[in-house]
Amino acid sequence: MLSKIKLPRRDFLALTTAAVAEPIARMSAQPGSLPPSSQGPGRGLKLAGMSLPELRKHYQWELFEAYLPFWDRYGIDHKYGGFMCALDHDGTMVNDNKFHWFQGRGIWVYSFLYNHFDKNPHYLEIAKKTKDFMLEHFPQKDGTWAELVSRDGKMLKPFSGDLFGMYFAAEGLQEYAYASGDDEARKMAFQLMKQLFAKLQDPAVPDPETGMMGVRSQGVWMVTVRTATQMLRRWPDSEIVAMADHSVNAVIKKHYNPEFGLDTETLNLDDSRPKELANITVCGHSVETLWMIMDEALRRKDQTLIDLCAERLRHHLDVCWDHIFGGLADSINVNQGAYQWPVDTPVGTNYQFREVGEYKWNKTSWSFDEVLISTMAVIEHLGSEWAVRYFNLARDTFDKKMSLKSHGFPLFMGFAERQMEFQPHVVRQENYHHARQLMLNLLAMDRMIKREGPAAKAG
Repeated sequence: MLSKIKLPRRDFLALTTAAVAEPIARMSAQPGSLPPSSQGPGRGLKLAGMSLPELRKHYQWELFEAYLPFWDRYGIDHKYGGFMCALDHDGTMVNDNKFHWFQGRGIWVYSFLYNHFDKNPHYLEIAKKTKDFMLEHFPQKDGTWAELVSRDGKMLKPFSGDLFGMYFAAEGLQEYAYASGDDEARKMAFQLMKQLFAKLQDPAVPDPETGMMGVRSQGVWMVTVRTATQMLRRWPDSEIVAMADHSVNAVIKKHYNPEFGLDTETLNLDDSRPKELANITVCGHSVETLWMIMDEALRRKDQTLIDLCAERLRHHLDVCWDHIFGGLADSINVNQGAYQWPVDTPVGTNYQFREVGEYKWNKTSWSFDEVLISTMAVIEHLGSEWAVRYFNLARDTFDKKMSLKSHGFPLFMGFAERQMEFQPHVVRQENYHHARQLMLNLLAMDRMIKREGPAAKAG
């Protein structure tokens, strides 16, 4: 039908010129280029329409005056310890159960606050009580962990294959160990990482992301490399180094599909692509994993890997960004225009997303956070113009469509359909990704403000 539409010549030329000019502009832009109007990622740079000191002040308010007070009042169990995330926008509790993911994540957030922002004993107490509750009620005699317990610790759902809660426990425990000097917590974190990595090598263990046998998803390497990087900055360990190396190699060399320039989320154990999943990229996971590998590259002082991560990150954003409504598509099944996506019910929610087409367009708050972390990292270490553009797009869309401040609520929607229409009630709040984004980007802004210029190249 489109081929029958005739445009006036001047309109046709304008369209074709723009179509050609955009790729040329992208090819000519160097990875380390800066907008002509800026003076480097220090004094002259503006993000989200603000100078770095102004943006930092906004982030400081959002973290310490909006986000943390909400959790302190509604989601943290000050009596028993732990986090209850089944909350509506106003903090009304839907239920008081405790999911294993949220406990390790909560320990990490409050330990990270203590380590990097304020030696406030309140933060450490929250982390400690959650750690004590988690270690008392979640580990089982067979080495697995319960997935859901009641507020006072009674088993509600035993282990069913979801290893991610154990990964988040390891991440939280290592951060808490550094904050508190608790060597038992450090040993438990290392023990968990080695136990989990061994499971990932066992073909009899189903993939924790998909539940399928004979495959491994990018998400397992994502959580492995992230925790490994943090550990190795503090404690040397050859087995943890091997885990980080394996994870980086899996993502950079195996999950990456050079035909599309995108990361295939799920591979067979022999690294081939499963027929039904061969062209599927989970956009948020790919963006998240790339900034985490970039952070590992910074630890290693590997500039080549930093540049490669930035290049691939840009392509994922170009492909996955919703240039009509804003935000990152959940997933893409390349060249599969009639694909019927499985019904998606995000963990801890009652939503059911049903989509057909090449793109799965539902939006998540956590994917905005990953775009903001990743682009801030590229801005800090490479000063790339495209990263400034995507940071601004992500921040603007989040503030206008995902944030609930205009509706009188302090936080944001965690999940939404493509246009991100307001949902008056929800059954889950998010206790990890947004806090991580605010904290990591505050630290990045502090470094840039202090330096008044881009970071030195790794080497």
